[in-house]
Amino acid sequence: MKIGRPVAMLARVVMVGLMTIDVMADEDFYDYWGDGRAELSSYRVTQPRYGETREGHSVMIFVTEEINRQSLIKVESNQPQQERVYTFKLNKTLKFLTGIYPYSVMTSVFSAVEGGPSEPGSPFEARKVTLSAQEWCGHVFEEVQLRDDAIFGDLNSYFEREGKQGWRFDRPDRFVSEDHLPIEIRELKGLFMASGETRTVQMLPELWQFRMRHKPRALVKATIRKGAPESIDLDGTTYSAIPWTWNYLNREVTMWVDAAYPRRILQWRDNDGGEGQLLASMRLPYWQLNDLGHESYRQQLKLP
Repeated sequence: MKIGRPVAMLARVVMVGLMTIDVMADEDFYDYWGDGRAELSSYRVTQPRYGETREGHSVMIFVTEEINRQSLIKVESNQPQQERVYTFKLNKTLKFLTGIYPYSVMTSVFSAVEGGPSEPGSPFEARKVTLSAQEWCGHVFEEVQLRDDAIFGDLNSYFEREGKQGWRFDRPDRFVSEDHLPIEIRELKGLFMASGETRTVQMLPELWQFRMRHKPRALVKATIRKGAPESIDLDGTTYSAIPWTWNYLNREVTMWVDAAYPRRILQWRDNDGGEGQLLASMRLPYWQLNDLGHESYRQQLKLP
C-alpha cells in the first residue's frame, strides 16, 4: 500500500463465472500498481494434511510497499529515499480445518521491483520471506532474509524439537525462492522465461513445505518450465492460461497464469493432492475497509 497517495475507492472486479471487465494489454508497472490499491484474489483450496485432503480457502494479496534497505522492515517514517527499496509484496493466506481445530497460515514475500546486484538487469528480486502458522497446539514464525551474497533464516517455534534456531546459506547463482515464484511468473515487467524454456535452478522450497514436513532447511536442485498458452475452464469461464511447472526432489507443482495482463494466478495443482482455483479478484484499498458493513466485500470475494 502507498502512504500519502490518493486512493480511489472504485474496485475493478473479476468474478469467475462472469464476464471479465478489466481485460487490458500490458501496462507500465508503476502506472497500474502505484495507484494505492491492492489486488485481492480468493481461491477454493484443497490442502493435504495428516494423510487426508482438507477443503479450505486462500487469498493472495499483491500490493506495492517500501521497505528499509538494511532492516527490510516496512517504511513508516520520513527515511531518505536512498535507504528505501520499492517492493512488490505478496501476502498469501491459507485456512483449513483438521478435524476439530483450524490451521491459519500466512506467507509474506517482499520483492524488489527493480531487482538487485545478484541478478543485474532483472526485475523482481526476492528480499524477504516470512511465514506464520497457527493451530491449537501452538504457533510458529519464520523469517528469511535474502541478501546479495547470502540467505539468512530465523525460526521461532512452539515445538521443542524446533525451538529457536538460525541458519545461513551462500546465495548461489540461478537462485530461486519457491515462495517468490508467484511474483516472477506473472511477468509484470517483461519476460521471466521464454515460452517452452526449461531452466535449472537452486531453489529454496516453500517455507510451508518445510513446516509440514519438519525437514532441515536446505537448497535443492530444481527445474522450472514455462509452457505454451492453453485453455482452462473455471466455473464456466474459459481463460487462455500459461502453465508453469517446477520440480524438485519428489515435488511437482503446476500453476496457471492468465495470459492477459495483469496475469492473475488462476489455478495451481501439486502431486500431493493440493490444488487451488480462482473464485474472485478485486482491486481495493482493503486497509481502509474495516468498518461495520465492509464485510460485504468478503461476500464479493466469496469468502466465509
